[in-house]
Amino acid sequence: MSLLQNMSYQEFEYASSLPKSQCELIAKLADVELVFNVTKKPGEVLLKYLDRRGYSIVQYKQFLKVATISTFYKPQSKVALLIANDKYEHLSKLATPTVDCETLQSKLTSLGFITVYINNISAEDLKKQISKVLQQIPEDSYCFIFYAGHGCEICNTKCILGIDCPTDSILPIHCITENWLLQEVSKCKPELCVLIMDMCRNILNREENKELYNSILNIEDCIIHSNLLIAYSTQSSKSSYEVLQIECSHTIDMDETYELKTGDLEKIIPSSSQYVNALCSRIFDNVDVSALLDKVHEDLENCRKKQRPIKVQCGVAKRSLYDPVKGIYFSYYVDCIHKTHLKVIQQFYWPN
Repeated sequence: MSLLQNMSYQEFEYASSLPKSQCELIAKLADVELVFNVTKKPGEVLLKYLDRRGYSIVQYKQFLKVATISTFYKPQSKVALLIANDKYEHLSKLATPTVDCETLQSKLTSLGFITVYINNISAEDLKKQISKVLQQIPEDSYCFIFYAGHGCEICNTKCILGIDCPTDSILPIHCITENWLLQEVSKCKPELCVLIMDMCRNILNREENKELYNSILNIEDCIIHSNLLIAYSTQSSKSSYEVLQIECSHTIDMDETYELKTGDLEKIIPSSSQYVNALCSRIFDNVDVSALLDKVHEDLENCRKKQRPIKVQCGVAKRSLYDPVKGIYFSYYVDCIHKTHLKVIQQFYWPN
């Protein structure tokens, strides 16, 4: 059956009444060239044309869904930096960070983001890579940064831990502070920055990490700019949850976080973390980013393993992950020496 034959009368009336702007967008999505005459209903003209071209009702509804998505702003580009650390040299290995980033990469790519993926890297090398990526992002862009791996908190400062981090006597070179990361982001003057840290926020023992605590006096200034959203997967001093499929689940205390131990790799099939599962189930919702994170956090608070994520925001105007870009080419050339740590998942050119 054709497109028109599969439509109810109510659907036909609604589609026929669509304004010219939406019809032009649907025509563009369908890759057809149409000139809409002011004397005829643009929606009806479009329907009949698509029907003759053999488009189905399913295809039309997909076009219509995209055409009715709320748009709040047009950034220069949209770039996602995804960081996964799971193969630690001294700390316990983790099961989900790589899966988390690969899952998010797929979702964000379909939303028009250029995604850059960095995995299993020391803090020192990660700083260099982050700086290189952020230097390539033009002003007035959307910047989405996601980190999954081990983390800690010291004097209310959140820290990312590199894969070379020891179990005790942690030094500043083993960490990347949230303040440093926000400083680097501010240099590219983004229109929107979303920073999500899916990591534990355990407070380090002061006696075992004296040098790190002493260095906190020299911590970087925290630079705040408008349209900044920061999300932590858990509260201070708490662990985040990894969702695992386990062969012998009765051996696992389901009330505690299960960390992957040596020899356990063959026993489990990793899935995404609890936070990423909730995020990916909501990421295509037609809402602004702040409302999106509110929904994700509400879902986490109501799940079986209750998780208490936190959102911090500064002067956030309505911005959506769906927002179309103005049109700029973003390129990032990977140094050969670091290409095992970083790969550019996709590059786009968006026409004006």
